[in-house]
Amino acid sequence: MYGGLGNDVEAVKKISNMPELGWIAIDQAEDITERQFLLLDGRLRLNIPGIHYKLMLTANPEPGWLRDRFIDNVLPDHRFIPALPQDNPKLPPDYAEKLKQIYPEALVKRLLEGDWDVDLAANYLIPYSQIREAIKRNLEAKGDKVAGVDISREGDDETVFILRQGNKVLHIVSWSHQDTTFSAGRVSQLIRDYKPEITYIDSVGIGAGVFDPLNNEGFAVTAINVGEKALDNETYANKRAEYFNLLAKKFQAGEIDIPDNQKLQSQLSSLKYHFRGTKLLMESKEVMKKRGFKSPDYADALMLAFIGSDGVSMGPGSDKIKVTHWG
Repeated sequence: MYGGLGNDVEAVKKISNMPELGWIAIDQAEDITERQFLLLDGRLRLNIPGIHYKLMLTANPEPGWLRDRFIDNVLPDHRFIPALPQDNPKLPPDYAEKLKQIYPEALVKRLLEGDWDVDLAANYLIPYSQIREAIKRNLEAKGDKVAGVDISREGDDETVFILRQGNKVLHIVSWSHQDTTFSAGRVSQLIRDYKPEITYIDSVGIGAGVFDPLNNEGFAVTAINVGEKALDNETYANKRAEYFNLLAKKFQAGEIDIPDNQKLQSQLSSLKYHFRGTKLLMESKEVMKKRGFKSPDYADALMLAFIGSDGVSMGPGSDKIKVTHWG
């Protein structure tokens, strides 16, 4: 049998219908979830005398469940075998040198040198270990339902809708390559289905094309411009830095429960910060792309969904503000 795993919902259906297996191989395992891995592992039960079950994975060094399972914790029957470019005799002799000339330093260390620790020493906002703990956590879904929506339109970027209830993320829905008319309709449908008390929408650029029709039709939506001045202007360079740091504090305090979504996990672990003078500033999406990472659409949607969760008011000028207090 041969085929792609697709997203987690499709994978569950495919794996559930598979017969008993004796051997499995997965390429680019960093693109699947640990749940998919475990479901496949459960199919290794073909009953043949003397059979040796095997599940083989290939992957690039990347923050995620693979690191937790194969690098940080050496589990029974798990084995990690490094495979570097210099180990492949079929590559051109100058292959690695050419890539070193165009790759950022982090990608060189990770992809050419196989360094799983390169990200741990940098100024990343949310430590990988805290992300993994949030995935394993099982909080009760209680309190108001709130949604966050990050809007995109072209390229590899995705529009992402995330719903939480209290500190537990309940649903993640995404789509790509659609205009704002489609996205406005899709968000309205999700609001009707999940009934959040408020939905925060990134209104910068094309996001206005989604916010405006929803707002005009009376949906409880709030436009967010994360580039505006922060409420705590002495600490943060803008609202994006402020809201992301408040989200990071939830991970630090163990007060957030997120699903095992590979894109969300990877993007959260890739968020970097620096300082402009004494003010905290998040690395821009443009700079992230130059480092070889995609736009953090999932991370941004999560950040938007958790606006107000720490008692932070939206400030003057926001539409349909749910009243909170600065803590």
